[in-house]
Amino acid sequence: MNDELKALARAYGDGTISRAELQRLEELLQGDQGARGRFLHEMNLIDAMEERALGGHPELHDKNLVLPPATRSITPRFVWATWTSLAVVVAALLIFAGFIWLNAGSASIGTFVERHGPVRWTGQDGVVENDLEIGESLSGGTLEVLTADAWASFRFHDGSIVTLSGEAEVVLSDRDRKRLQLRHGSMSADVEPQPVGSPMIVQTPAAEIEVLGTQFNVSARTTDTELAVNEGRVRFLRSSDGKALDVSAEHRVVASLDPAEGFSIQPLRPQVATWQSRLESDSEVMHGYWKPALFELGIKLKQAVAAGETTEAEALAEYQQAVRLDSQGSVWGKPSKIGCLVWLDVRDEDGNRVQLMDQSKLRITGRIFAPAKMEMGVSTYKAEGGFHDKFSCTITSQELNRSPEGKFEWVVHASDLLPKSSNTPTGSVIHDWWCVTESNTSKFEIIRVEILDK
Repeated sequence: MNDELKALARAYGDGTISRAELQRLEELLQGDQGARGRFLHEMNLIDAMEERALGGHPELHDKNLVLPPATRSITPRFVWATWTSLAVVVAALLIFAGFIWLNAGSASIGTFVERHGPVRWTGQDGVVENDLEIGESLSGGTLEVLTADAWASFRFHDGSIVTLSGEAEVVLSDRDRKRLQLRHGSMSADVEPQPVGSPMIVQTPAAEIEVLGTQFNVSARTTDTELAVNEGRVRFLRSSDGKALDVSAEHRVVASLDPAEGFSIQPLRPQVATWQSRLESDSEVMHGYWKPALFELGIKLKQAVAAGETTEAEALAEYQQAVRLDSQGSVWGKPSKIGCLVWLDVRDEDGNRVQLMDQSKLRITGRIFAPAKMEMGVSTYKAEGGFHDKFSCTITSQELNRSPEGKFEWVVHASDLLPKSSNTPTGSVIHDWWCVTESNTSKFEIIRVEILDK
């Protein structure tokens, strides 16, 4: 890698890149396939170092004992490494495009209409605002929602409204037509009819959406983009190969960065009433450190072999027996802006969401290793489409009734969920679930999350 490209890649990776440097990076990547490959290599190195610093477990790298993988191996969490880096490249190009949009003019394009929790606005002049006021008129810029329990809404002058939920970021522009660049996170849009020949354009790292007037929800994740259309019709184009679909009301589709993945329209309803987490799934864990089952047993066995307390053959036999009896993993809390956080996308293997009813309850199984107050919450959408509200409840360590090993089971009825605004949970559809402690140093793991209908 030449020195210029390496310096630009590292500046992009640590978030210090300037506008001029970003433009230069885009020029290098767009015109040279070899440069793109070298950029991917540098991004993979940065990702690996960050993972090691934030959540790596060096004790598992002891080569004195090589244990066989558990039945549910950790391989799926690394299969997407190449495609994740490709997403970074696409994002870099889109960021540059976003600067072009923002430089297109300074006239007001709409109004900031609602916020709950920490929100940040970066105007086209580069000025950052953390205390936007309701009703404030804004020109083109970038709106960010900074935590899992927050959301914010923006209204264009024609009445079209977009709502960001959870950690999300969108670039907004309205010159010849409305252009939105959803860099990551979830967004709901209620779009008024647009001029003929000038549809609203929504870009994500994995897809482009053309909208004439409709209600839809879109989630831009690390390796794919999910679109759910509730009213009207939306043109959905997959960026990896240019394939396009016309998605009508009450249907959904997922566009992956991997062109080998399926790309087809599926029914959106009916929603299901029950759900159980699949923590080994890359697409489900939005925040947290996943670890395979028997993680701690592997460490203990290695230590026992090193101390001469058991032989390597005996350790391997014990580990293999345990694998046959237990193949489940868990997700550990990871530091965030609101504390140590586990955050999950709530949908079954077919992509169906869960509708909350009066008799619904959530059951959370986990372990916590020191006294701490915990909050559990859900983000919900209306059954007919559009963002609804966020609901949560808290519990203390004393109420949690932990076992001597720190294990707990926490059951929450739908009626116990308190709204962040003034809505009721009954009838709404869960989009995501989170559990957080106030301190980033808290140590806890989530083993299973279930939504039950009785």
